[in-house]
Amino acid sequence: MSATKVTRFREVKPSMSLPKALLLAGGLAGLIGYAAFATVELPELAAVSSVVSDDEATESAVAVIDEQGSGPDARIAANLLRPDAPVRGPLNTAELAHLALTDQDGKRFSLADLKGDTLLVNFMFAGCTSVCPVQTIGLRRVHNELKLEPKTDRIKLVSITIAPLSDTPQQLKDFAKRFEIDQPTWRFGVASQADTDELTEQFSVGVKPLDGEQLDHRSLLYLINHEGVMIQQYRGAQVDVERLKKELRIVDALR
Repeated sequence: MSATKVTRFREVKPSMSLPKALLLAGGLAGLIGYAAFATVELPELAAVSSVVSDDEATESAVAVIDEQGSGPDARIAANLLRPDAPVRGPLNTAELAHLALTDQDGKRFSLADLKGDTLLVNFMFAGCTSVCPVQTIGLRRVHNELKLEPKTDRIKLVSITIAPLSDTPQQLKDFAKRFEIDQPTWRFGVASQADTDELTEQFSVGVKPLDGEQLDHRSLLYLINHEGVMIQQYRGAQVDVERLKKELRIVDALR
């Protein structure tokens, strides 16, 4: 069993003016080599060094988190401190080859099939009445101003629906026609519900049902290079057209 040197702190003053949760945050940060900063005045602390096992340190952190009732996010954070916790790199579309999509023309594909292209991916649904139409207009500007040539350009836009039970390929085609973006360089895709759930989990889309058949979801945009590696995310509620045009061209040139 490996051991980790942990600097424990005892308080010199008789009372503690900060919540235990704040001290825990500082302690956990210390375990992974980061400094924790606070804008409030800390009580005077005296450091006492001791050596404890990794398991003891992690179990202690989890126990305090559970005691404080900090919720699932805090428990996930504590679990990531375990020595055997898996470390995941950037998302690679090769990991998604088993997730089948059907585009607006009825052709099946996966994101892994698009390796070799520079992709700008977003998640939407045709019945959206809030951010999706606005985002689509912004992406249309990016697409049209790039003046992409299907036979020569390797930049593609991919829009994946989060409502597979209502969005058929024909409905996606109607959506694309309505926005005048039914182009070979912009594919719309629908998957099965199970594959959609896995895709939205992999991209951390965070889909939540709302009243009136509407869906809440994160409006991020994802830039994937020609090797299938996600290298950038953008806020998508307001599309930064000029930045996207520039960075798509730059990334596409890095071959």
